[in-house]
Amino acid sequence: MSQQILNLDELSTLEHRYAGILGAGELMRRAGDAVARVIESRIAKPAHVVIVCGPGNNGGDGYAAALALQAKGYRVTCATVTGDAPKTDDAKAMYEAWVKTGGETVADPYSAGKADAVVDALFGTGLKKPLSGDWQDAAMWFNERQALHVSIDIPSGIDMMTGRWVGNARGCMADVTVSMLAPKAGCYMNDGADAAGTVLLDELDVSVPLTNVSLSDTDDFRHIAEMRDKNSHKGTYGHVVVIGGDKGTVGAALLAARAALKLGAGRVTVELMCENAPLYDVMQPELMFAAKPLDLTKADAVVVGCGMGFSEKALARFKEAIAAPVPLIIDADALRLMAKHQDLQDAVLARKAHTVITPHPGEAADIIHSTIEKVNADRITAARELAVQTGCISILKGIGSVITLRSSRTWINPTGNAMLATAGTGDVLSGMLAAFFAQKFDLVSATIGAVWLHGEAVKGRAAGVTAGEIAPRAAQILEAMRQKTYVSESMRAPGAKAR
Repeated sequence: MSQQILNLDELSTLEHRYAGILGAGELMRRAGDAVARVIESRIAKPAHVVIVCGPGNNGGDGYAAALALQAKGYRVTCATVTGDAPKTDDAKAMYEAWVKTGGETVADPYSAGKADAVVDALFGTGLKKPLSGDWQDAAMWFNERQALHVSIDIPSGIDMMTGRWVGNARGCMADVTVSMLAPKAGCYMNDGADAAGTVLLDELDVSVPLTNVSLSDTDDFRHIAEMRDKNSHKGTYGHVVVIGGDKGTVGAALLAARAALKLGAGRVTVELMCENAPLYDVMQPELMFAAKPLDLTKADAVVVGCGMGFSEKALARFKEAIAAPVPLIIDADALRLMAKHQDLQDAVLARKAHTVITPHPGEAADIIHSTIEKVNADRITAARELAVQTGCISILKGIGSVITLRSSRTWINPTGNAMLATAGTGDVLSGMLAAFFAQKFDLVSATIGAVWLHGEAVKGRAAGVTAGEIAPRAAQILEAMRQKTYVSESMRAPGAKAR
């Protein structure tokens, strides 16, 4: 099941509820134990761990981690920043327990000595002001250590929902972030994706309520990997039509079409916009090419926009694609046409068949009459605005792609990296989506599955990956899932209990 993502109010409500059920300080103690287990899994004792503690409950988690690590045999030093004691009741209690054990506390991190691991317990999810002065100095100290860098809950300085540095003030950069209770959206988007490093979740053995934002994972689409029926044929798995490829951008349409084939479509036809268009693909001879416009009502899924251009011919064909009562994936040039022509948006909004739009932030900004800066400043809100305005399933691409239904049900995709920042990767995603829709997989599984596999296909890859390599690798992952031999990287912290 997907991990639920909570906003600040939902998180505070959950914390207060379990504080009443479990007793004062118990969640904090469990958080400290979780951090200690993560460090124990990465660094052998006796190692020196320096924990930089802030004035609130994040700092209290730091003192709780210090107690747990000390009990495991680590040498631990806690460092304050301003020399002040904690300000919340639970944090004060943990600090006093730490002092009672004779634990070492220094007035600033620079006095802590050489460390094998450093822990950021400065500020957690409630940070409202940018880091400055001594606090930003402490973050810089943390970043400069030649050690394992661990952040508690979220890297200090990152907004928990947007992933932006609060006030554009750079904060802590972690190798590992141990998120408590629920994943934090900000760890997967914008600056937070780099700042958080590897994100591990510990729910602290509590039940997290269902929300309308989740972190997508393989449980959301695992049935896509099931074996096909023996009694089936190419017609069973659908016909995808890809419309695009104007002069100079034929490759975009071919990438989408090849991806649709690789991910299981029964047959794929390419309808190119350019004059004197090629009628075969020597690299993928299974593809069919239309010599004249097809009857789109006979397709099982249509991709429109990949390298399509902005000609009158392209505009007219886009309108015909919108009118066809079949699943439609709208990408690239078709998104730009939508942004310029309100009648196209109105026609898309009126569609009954499933429709998916796949904008990057620039295309999204054009459609909702915003700016790239504003879209990236709050990606969840922007994706929801796209879905409501167009009536489509919106996939706002970028690190931490945001998938949103018109109902505002939202998923954040945790896979993908900078290797997707190359020409043609979006075309491949469109083809993968079309393949899953043509095979009649349900709306949510098809969308989440395509986006997750698309990102997972570049995991661990170095610069130089080309778009054409993604779909074959995604197909390999899907086959490994089918054979139950593929193990994706665990998001759970060591010892965390699945609920």
